[in-house]
Amino acid sequence: MNGNDDSKYKCLRSICVLLALALACHCIGAKAEDGFLRVRGPCDLTFPRDHGPHPGYKTEWWYYTGNVSDVEGRRFGFQLTFFRSQLSPQEHRENPAASKRSAWRTNQIFLAHAALSEIGMQKHFHAEKTARQALGIAGAKADGEVVRVFLKDWRADIETEEHRLKAQTREFSLDLSLVPLKAPVPHGDRGCSRKGVSPESASCYYSMTRLRASGTVGSGQRVHRVEGLAWMDHEFSTNPLESDLAGWDWFGIQLDNQTELMVYFLRKKAGGIAMASSGTFVDSSGKSTSLGRDQIAVEIVDFWKSKASKAKYPSAWKMSIPSLGLRLSISANLPDQEMQTPDSTSVTYWEGSISASGYLGHDEVEGSGYAELTGYDRAMDSPM
Repeated sequence: MNGNDDSKYKCLRSICVLLALALACHCIGAKAEDGFLRVRGPCDLTFPRDHGPHPGYKTEWWYYTGNVSDVEGRRFGFQLTFFRSQLSPQEHRENPAASKRSAWRTNQIFLAHAALSEIGMQKHFHAEKTARQALGIAGAKADGEVVRVFLKDWRADIETEEHRLKAQTREFSLDLSLVPLKAPVPHGDRGCSRKGVSPESASCYYSMTRLRASGTVGSGQRVHRVEGLAWMDHEFSTNPLESDLAGWDWFGIQLDNQTELMVYFLRKKAGGIAMASSGTFVDSSGKSTSLGRDQIAVEIVDFWKSKASKAKYPSAWKMSIPSLGLRLSISANLPDQEMQTPDSTSVTYWEGSISASGYLGHDEVEGSGYAELTGYDRAMDSPM
């Protein structure tokens, strides 16, 4: 890696984190002055095509989480996320000879985070990887109806009937088959998810809100055969968070009446929640309902402070959506599920397994899911 490439790589960390943590073009996009594509209208996503990569946008991510248990009742939460960040609008077309000189030259960088929460033992393990899209080390590619996203020996293989996850680290492992129980759910306006006041502050965003998970998770020297539920998000865009925002709180919850809820709150630096915050409710048949900020009420009822970063995170909430008759109490299954990523995104955030209980109308409901909390260690648009 030469000096210029190293400078670009450091810049990448800022670009990637502003969009990805948290969140060939088939959406309604347009090129900006810098040559990158922007999301400016409905995305009209088509599958399986849009499970694949979308070059031309600066940032893209494939995000898997889930809650599983073994036959002895041991509970685990897991996360596996792949990030793609594009450094320039085109792949060295301005200098084809330079591209021929080195097989390492690329404008695509891939990063990945993996984690396993062992709930009963109150343990949380996490790991990270980074690689350039070169020499088959990392990438995202579609081959017919099969999409493979990979970084070294970590990978997600996406097919219509199954998503397959594999990741091996020194402390834990994931080897899981995820079978979709519902069709993909586009968020916002036909997949166009607003993230701010500007028309270009948007992403193309969809979720697989209910996947049946089975396979193995490894912890220490022991491998557990597990079953449960998983969630998948896929998002791509170019614009960073708007300057008045500090970070976001994201929730993906699967209830035992076969419904799901996705909500994200964009937090302002001056306090309060931005009106661009929104959500989606998915009923048992798979029909989705978009939710505006004014339809969602949330109250933080407890906190947890990290000994490592000193950041103070919410750890319990009360959330209600009166238009649906939905009232939930939500809590972290393990307080310390903080992710520290000095070798990839250089960001500290909380990503962890949660439980929910409450009412949908007059019916009691319980559920599980994941929450992602960013900007508590420092604002997400601060210098890296």
